[in-house]
Amino acid sequence: MDDPPDGPLAFESASGYAAEMSKQPAWDLLIIGSGPGGQRAAVQAAKLGKRVLVVERAKIGGSCLHLGTIPSKALREAALAEKGVAQLLSVMSRTHGVIAEEARVIERQLARNAVTFVHGEARFTSPDEVEIATASGPRRRERAHKFIIATGTRPRRPTDIPFDEERVFDSDSILQLGIPPGTMAVVGAGVIGCEYASIFARMGVKVTLFDRKRELLPAIDPEVTASLRAYFDGHGVEFVGGCEYTNVHTLCERDGRTVVRMQTTVDHEARLRDFDVALLCLGRIGNVESLDLAAAGLACDERGLLAVNERYQTKQLHIYAVGDVIGAPALAASSSEQGRIAAAHALTGEAAPFPETFPYGIYTVPEISSVGLQESELQAKNVPYVVGRANYRELARGKIIDDDHGFLKLLVRRDDARVVGVHVIGTSATELVHVGQVAMAFGATVHFFVENVFNYPTLAEAYKVAALNAANQLRQG
Repeated sequence: MDDPPDGPLAFESASGYAAEMSKQPAWDLLIIGSGPGGQRAAVQAAKLGKRVLVVERAKIGGSCLHLGTIPSKALREAALAEKGVAQLLSVMSRTHGVIAEEARVIERQLARNAVTFVHGEARFTSPDEVEIATASGPRRRERAHKFIIATGTRPRRPTDIPFDEERVFDSDSILQLGIPPGTMAVVGAGVIGCEYASIFARMGVKVTLFDRKRELLPAIDPEVTASLRAYFDGHGVEFVGGCEYTNVHTLCERDGRTVVRMQTTVDHEARLRDFDVALLCLGRIGNVESLDLAAAGLACDERGLLAVNERYQTKQLHIYAVGDVIGAPALAASSSEQGRIAAAHALTGEAAPFPETFPYGIYTVPEISSVGLQESELQAKNVPYVVGRANYRELARGKIIDDDHGFLKLLVRRDDARVVGVHVIGTSATELVHVGQVAMAFGATVHFFVENVFNYPTLAEAYKVAALNAANQLRQG
């Protein structure tokens, strides 16, 4: 994201926009959505010298910036710095400040790249044209050679749940919470639910986390999730697995206090439970309802997601889709790379494929991150391996920062000593994982870590400790 030549960031209300349209009747690339996928696609296209139009119906930066990734992570950092319910308003204020500044950064970046930006809602009128409705001015139609749909997703809201943004929230509206709660129910123990449960527990809220599954985050290394579960048990998060919930509603108790009452059933035993607030994280659906996909010759699945090939082309090969709207992995980082690849392929016909190995980051307290294979995958392939471990409590830096819970594990093949998986839980896990990612990308063996020097005291030293542990096992056969 270098700084290219300066250029205008045109908005729909600017008089220069109409002039631009008359000079350039067709865009090389028209992008719908300005989240990580759309933003990165626009920059990539601009660097190729192409004419780019980005249409965003909400705020620049999309849901990632204003409702999802950035707010939740900013909230997490603020909560770590200011523990306690009394600090909630301060935490929220700091979070909104981060959002506003990041929005300005994105706006300046698009301007430097001469990307035209329009606040408006786009819908297809044909496979080659969209109509844009803006808050001011008439609807206008724009044609482009190529399109990228990067409209993201939103929380699923079952109609029988009384979302009111006062007591009952989804993950988009939780930032509107203005009253520091004493108790909170979080329904859905996926990534988003676990993140928010741990964040609010860090602020002193008593959190109960419900899920139909009996284990946390089943896609993550079982040792890591067991460690997270143990941490939750000791730090204000009660996990209730194997749970069905019904009859979520608000009511006034005898003392006049409004509460959220939930009926839960675990092992056929029903129970009524009251909470000050409830956060429901029940999956997400694609933001495609306003696009008129049929006019473009496209259709989505029941979750509002679009099917694409390895180059992110839809059935209409000149229309691409990237980010959460195409489903997993639905990460901000992966969406950004998908946008870059899609733009490069759309405008040059060439692009490197999405990397086979990329990291996952989960911003719970404590952090979780992983890259590469899990033990279950190696076992399924009958690949002999060893596990090298390093506990934070054994590291000088771990003692200094008082993190005795974290650990790092390396998965190492027995036949060639190559590192094929890294799994971390603890302080700076999402930073540490990149050391292993780079080493794996270059085919490093465990001896690379054994034979190199790491700063002392650091958490990165965990790689050397874990590597020594693995190397000892390899020698012993």
